[in-house]
Amino acid sequence: MSNFNTTSNQNQNIYPKPCAYNCNIQIYWNTATNEYREVFTKKKHICPNRHNKPTTTNTANTAATTTTKPNHHKKSFISQPKPKMFNSFELLQGSFDAIQKKYEILSDIVSEYNGKVHGSQRDRDPKTGLIDLLVYYEVPLGQREEAKHKFDNYIRNIVSSQL
Repeated sequence: MSNFNTTSNQNQNIYPKPCAYNCNIQIYWNTATNEYREVFTKKKHICPNRHNKPTTTNTANTAATTTTKPNHHKKSFISQPKPKMFNSFELLQGSFDAIQKKYEILSDIVSEYNGKVHGSQRDRDPKTGLIDLLVYYEVPLGQREEAKHKFDNYIRNIVSSQL
């Protein structure tokens, strides 16, 4: 198809296409007025078939104008609703290395339960240099006690191995 120039104050290339609602009128997008115009009459296009859904035909132009963007993520969200989450926290205390190890263990445990971890430093003792880190996390409803129990067991094992 060839490009036509409009005769309005602002020159604009016209790229005609058939109306998506199959009224058999060639239209183009007018950027000056932000509306569809009819190619031959230059009037605003108000489609009489607007209440009908657009249908595709075998022509390349119509198929290109009526295709929609793929919804790759929408299907996975619909088929797998997010479980209800339970918020909790742990107070981690100790040296930087000890806090880091405990945080990594807690993070791994929460990840096993498909949860999320959020951490915030609460305080640092200037005399000893020890850190208090309050870690907020969420796990699916009903799995909080399992996650806490598993974390406590790991911490007990670390402490007993250091003795």
